[in-house]
Amino acid sequence: MLFEKFRQMRDERGGDAAFLVASGDRSVPITWRQFTDDIATISWIIKHHAPGATIALLGENSCEWMVVHAACLFSGAVALPVDANLSAVEIADRLRFAGASVLIHSSLYRDKAREISALMPALATGGFGTRKTDAFIFAARKAISLSRRTIWDGPAPDMDRTASIVFTSGTTARPKGVEISLRAIETFVESTQAALPMQPGMRSLMLLPLYHIFGIAATYTMLASGVALGVCPDFRRVYAAFERFRVNFAFLVPAVADILAAKIAHSGKSAEEAFGWPIDWILTGGAPLQRRTYEKLNALGVKTICGYGLTETAACCSMSFSSDEPRVCSAGKVSTAPGVELKVSDGGEILVRGPCLMKGYFKDPEATAKVMDGDGWFHTGDTGTIDRDGYVWLKGRLSRTIVMSSGKKVAPEELEEKISALPGVIEVVVSGDGETREILAEVYASVPDESVRRAVAALNKILPVYKRVTKVVVRREPFPRTASGKISLARR
Repeated sequence: MLFEKFRQMRDERGGDAAFLVASGDRSVPITWRQFTDDIATISWIIKHHAPGATIALLGENSCEWMVVHAACLFSGAVALPVDANLSAVEIADRLRFAGASVLIHSSLYRDKAREISALMPALATGGFGTRKTDAFIFAARKAISLSRRTIWDGPAPDMDRTASIVFTSGTTARPKGVEISLRAIETFVESTQAALPMQPGMRSLMLLPLYHIFGIAATYTMLASGVALGVCPDFRRVYAAFERFRVNFAFLVPAVADILAAKIAHSGKSAEEAFGWPIDWILTGGAPLQRRTYEKLNALGVKTICGYGLTETAACCSMSFSSDEPRVCSAGKVSTAPGVELKVSDGGEILVRGPCLMKGYFKDPEATAKVMDGDGWFHTGDTGTIDRDGYVWLKGRLSRTIVMSSGKKVAPEELEEKISALPGVIEVVVSGDGETREILAEVYASVPDESVRRAVAALNKILPVYKRVTKVVVRREPFPRTASGKISLARR
């Protein structure tokens, strides 16, 4: 589907913009013809110099990054996106583990690439725009012109092989390498296109980090829909990017949705008044969207819908339809893609089955067996319910549930939602010890410590005794977050 769609865009809309790149006060288009020609060139290089290789990508969001990633998917290589925020040592460890033999990097991360190369002398490296890379590209283009055949003249790639290895966010444990097939990515594309209105000529942003599955899958969805993507490598400039690229809709993580809402609210206007055109919708995923953010965006005239999924499910396996009346704090409806199923186990855990699932954890069959049962159901580790209309409602993580000595269970996420609604509270993490019956709330707030404690004490009065917070710790700085916008519990 993706391969055929890219080929169709090349043939029928070659002059349309696939990407929009900032240049001074203008936005410069990169056409579908240029984009797909570049994919063909890199595919030729891969097939002739690194067939079937695992190729690591290190860099900020860019058209070049997507060219290499798409070339890997379509030419039989394995794409390995890496988090540029990691140290050179951490990246080298991941590359060794995944068996990467090639590293492609942007100029911004040239020095880090050199550090990685020093740790891995056998690693072949190449940078966007370097003389070495340009020489390979020149030779490939010459060979293509002589043969008059490119990847677009050949058959579609194998849908079920491992096309990419994407590491989990690692909020509470060591990240795992998730093997993702092209079919899994296409399942996200199919379900998202059915749920959300995206038409050729519309504009959005390539803003989500491309080393995270949500960013990868959302980007392919928008490209397959003919949407022109404004390149925005810095989420802190989301408001300016909306203005520059005249964005119609966007996929965001909740942390960036917070930033956008605050920027629009600061203008004192609705989104349409602030930008001069309406924002049709935003879809948030990667982490739960807090009610207050939803309410703020809604008041600003921005329809906000949510999705739910994990790296192991190739991002969203449920999402709201833009035509539906939003159900606040739900994770949307079960995916309509053929073969995708969700159900809730007897223990309250959400299970997923279908073509959206990972092939497994790379080099870790034991960990794979722990989450994939004999009937093909993936055990998400999330608790929740699915109502009669197919809406998914999340309660929390099984691994975070506090089991009190009385046998009662407390979901930290439930308390976090209530505490985050208190005046001045910006972020909160709840944890506890069931034996001592102590429940701790760690809070980052914009109000004095004593105000936070008084507010939590007032909340305690309306909570069941076993759910009451017994200790409040007020932080002086925000919690660290993962690329998906989740608070990193492993690094607190």
